[in-house]
Amino acid sequence: MKKFLLLLFLGGIIVFCSYLSAYYFGPEARVKWWIDNVFHFWGGIYAFFFIRYLYYLTKKYHNTTTTFLFEIMIFAGGALILGVLWEWYEFIFAYQYGIFALSQQSITTYTDTIIDLILDLFGALSAGFYLVIKNDKSE
Repeated sequence: MKKFLLLLFLGGIIVFCSYLSAYYFGPEARVKWWIDNVFHFWGGIYAFFFIRYLYYLTKKYHNTTTTFLFEIMIFAGGALILGVLWEWYEFIFAYQYGIFALSQQSITTYTDTIIDLILDLFGALSAGFYLVIKNDKSE
């Protein structure tokens, strides 16, 4: 339970730092776009390990046995689902209702969403690659 709370706290810190940097640099700064990409990449890594933790936490309930690489695919898919949920949140609250909005909605919003999801997935796959390398060294 402590690890779960630590992971939730870490996720909150990532979100807080993301909003803080967006607020600090403003909507027109080019550096904001790069910072957003970095946070989505790290968010993908975070989501991968969060899904991995939830998978092993609930293993006694689902009793699923899979290969190591298929588990990596499950965790990366879960991270992508969390990324989609985040983008829905961002689209509904930030663009439609103006909550936390620092820029106007435009056609680039959809391009930004696709890039954000790609970076979420890339971060999750990087975490999976790390686990594959770590697993190979331990054998």
